[in-house]
Amino acid sequence: MGAQQQDGFINNMPEDEIVSALNLLVANSIYVTKPAYKGNIEKWPTHQMSFIEFHLTYLKSHPTLNPNHYISNLKLMLKKRV
Repeated sequence: MGAQQQDGFINNMPEDEIVSALNLLVANSIYVTKPAYKGNIEKWPTHQMSFIEFHLTYLKSHPTLNPNHYISNLKLMLKKRV
């Protein structure tokens, strides 16, 4: 199995830095940051997982991803086209 994660870190990057970067995307209207649909009504009664929670979960489940590259790719993919 992979290396153990240090508390407060995701893939060797502080979790609060990742959350801050994702919050900047949510706050900026040029990015599409809609919540994700989830079918588990017990865990998500509204069937929605927040944008930030979704991407944090994804990063935690993929330990080889570089969070900086992941966020850079998100910026490219989520930018509204005119």
